[in-house]
Amino acid sequence: MTKTTTGPGRPRRKDPDAVRQALIAAARDHFAQGSFKTVSVREIARAAGVNQAMVNYYFGDKRGLYEAMLEETIGPLIRVLEEAEARGEVARLEDLIPRHAAMLAANPWLPNLIIREVLYGESDFRNLFIEKFASRVAGALRRAIDGGRDKGELRDDLDPRFGTLILFSLTIYPFVARPIVERAMEIPIDDAFAGRWSEQILQLLAPSKPPPEDDD
Repeated sequence: MTKTTTGPGRPRRKDPDAVRQALIAAARDHFAQGSFKTVSVREIARAAGVNQAMVNYYFGDKRGLYEAMLEETIGPLIRVLEEAEARGEVARLEDLIPRHAAMLAANPWLPNLIIREVLYGESDFRNLFIEKFASRVAGALRRAIDGGRDKGELRDDLDPRFGTLILFSLTIYPFVARPIVERAMEIPIDDAFAGRWSEQILQLLAPSKPPPEDDD
């Protein structure tokens, strides 16, 4: 019987998507603990149970895998925003904030990676994150704030630029400072946290209610 072989760098598994997803999952686990420089392609491939040539085949190189990992995590949120705008709609903060918080809750490694690689890391990765991810989310938030003010759903004195900064800061902070939030403030970051926290954020930006009229 003749043994079937494949060329170098060709996947040997029957399910290419399974290989790709295994590499992204392994990359997420490793990059959550170490920096881009310290994590090796060999370590990621070993954890995924494949040959390291598969990284080059599916992603081009380690940087391509890193970008795919971020796209897998943040991409769904961005696509929701862009699909709404493609229909001529402005995404509502009532939809955006819970989705953003839920994404961070489901990926607790992401805020720390952003701090390590984007704020304190090399400018190359800073530019990648800002241009491909942060700027797109920030733009959608600004437009959502403009739309909310026009409809009377948000405070009319809210500056969209500072409002975007407020939303980014409030949404991300609990996940960055999780030990402080849970131990010092005694607020558990559990499955229900993202929804409860989103409600509190939106209430801060809502228009002030007029005082009740005095019957006297």
